[in-house]
Amino acid sequence: MLYLKIDHLEKSFGGRTIFQIEALSLYDQERVGVVGRNGAGKSTLLSILAGTDKQDSGHVERYGTIAYVPQLEEINHDIRPELYSKWKLAKQTEASGGEQTRRKIAQAISSDAHVLIADEPTSHLDVNGIMQLEAELHSFNGAILLTSHDKDFLNKLCTTIWEIDDGQVTVYEGNYDAYLSQKQLEKEKGNKEHQEYTNERNRLMEAAKKLKAKSDGIKKAPSRMGNSEARLHKRSSGVQKAKLNRSAEAMVTRAQQLEKKEKPKETEPIVFNLADFPKMHSKRVVQFLDCKVKIGERTLIEKVTGDVKRGSRLAILGGNGTGKTTLLKMIADRSERLRVAQPAKIGFFSQHQENLDNQKSILVNVMEDSPYEETFVRKVLARLAFKRDDVFKNVSVLSGGERMRVSMAKVFLSDVNLLILDEPTNYLDLDTKESLTEILLAYPGTILFVSHDRSFVTALATHHLSLEEKEPMVKSIETNDRPASIKQMNEPDILKIDMQLTELLSRLSITTNEEEKSQLDETFKELVEKKKQLVRKAD
Repeated sequence: MLYLKIDHLEKSFGGRTIFQIEALSLYDQERVGVVGRNGAGKSTLLSILAGTDKQDSGHVERYGTIAYVPQLEEINHDIRPELYSKWKLAKQTEASGGEQTRRKIAQAISSDAHVLIADEPTSHLDVNGIMQLEAELHSFNGAILLTSHDKDFLNKLCTTIWEIDDGQVTVYEGNYDAYLSQKQLEKEKGNKEHQEYTNERNRLMEAAKKLKAKSDGIKKAPSRMGNSEARLHKRSSGVQKAKLNRSAEAMVTRAQQLEKKEKPKETEPIVFNLADFPKMHSKRVVQFLDCKVKIGERTLIEKVTGDVKRGSRLAILGGNGTGKTTLLKMIADRSERLRVAQPAKIGFFSQHQENLDNQKSILVNVMEDSPYEETFVRKVLARLAFKRDDVFKNVSVLSGGERMRVSMAKVFLSDVNLLILDEPTNYLDLDTKESLTEILLAYPGTILFVSHDRSFVTALATHHLSLEEKEPMVKSIETNDRPASIKQMNEPDILKIDMQLTELLSRLSITTNEEEKSQLDETFKELVEKKKQLVRKAD
């Protein structure tokens, strides 16, 4: 059954067109994830479809009732009593971000609407809350349209992805990993078409060059020739030259008329210069010596044990209120209840920490305490969506999310070798989150971090510390007792690689171009090695 129909929808802000959508439909039981960079128009599209915002032109036809879960607004409608215990809702008016999110979700589900539209419903939820939300939405009897920066959430729930890019919406069947696989195939196809275009253009231009050279090589009549012979030679050579020149011009015209194929953009890998990186000689960077975690006089955890070794990346896990942020602050403050190596230079990122000068540009703010060259700093900032002249913007004009990205960059690009990060992925779009993961994987120092984002934890962590255990202990994620939230993450990545390997084998079997065959073979070997690493992690 059709619930939503979009026809020639257009929306602009401040003279900039946010999107122009020719046609889209949403049917019963569909689970659609809307993805795109921050500012692409995801929230605007959802609010228009929910009826709380107006489009500039076009039509939205609604054939059922809609429940809408916005990002920021509070919902005060009645909630069924049984949902208070299911979602662990407090009765008080004042509520935390996680509490407000649970209230909005509970209200929407209790409305029995045909369509549920949710804008970042995973925000502020801990891992248990996200898993509960997944279960509730799986059993929702209707259509779902949502945005989320949680890749695993989109993988488990969505059957379709709508991508907003450059004002257009493209529909991809499958979950988020299937979408990424299709995007990768599109990129490979784009590279192949660009190479074919380049080869054909070069061939035509080279052929034209040879014909022109041949034309220029036709000599004038020798002086020893008589007048009649010279006239015949001139006429014959002129005809030849004209014919060759016309052929050369035709070749150039054909080259110019070829449909131009742009090469898909490639991202240069991030490599920290170890010569600029502050040295850390201690093997153990942080040691928890029966560490007690307290807030005031209230003890949250009696004993935390274990060592954080140099170069490791420790994920501190646990639900809301278990003491994760408190423990991070204890490390940053070098609490007497634990030991931090003397050579450790600490960089601490907190969403509530202000480390930026509003009157200075993004680049100046980040470069102030950085040992790295400007070229490298700008490369990292570009990965965090501050490209070209964006880096010269004053911090005072930035949005909240942009300020957090600059603040984070300032921390890990400063003269530090121990990063402490509290929820670094909040409010990052999926592309920027992937870029942050790549940057942190390249970081030569030690990282301790808190995150509710399961895919981020899986990609980054080498060790974990679960504060939900009776006596929390630092453990390697290579052991069998790794958390389920980490353990299950590698399976979709392995499946995606299998799909890519199948595609490569198919292309290797039909290509006759030796250069292309060599490139495909190299890519095949890289994917096989990547799969081996993922399989080892999953074991």
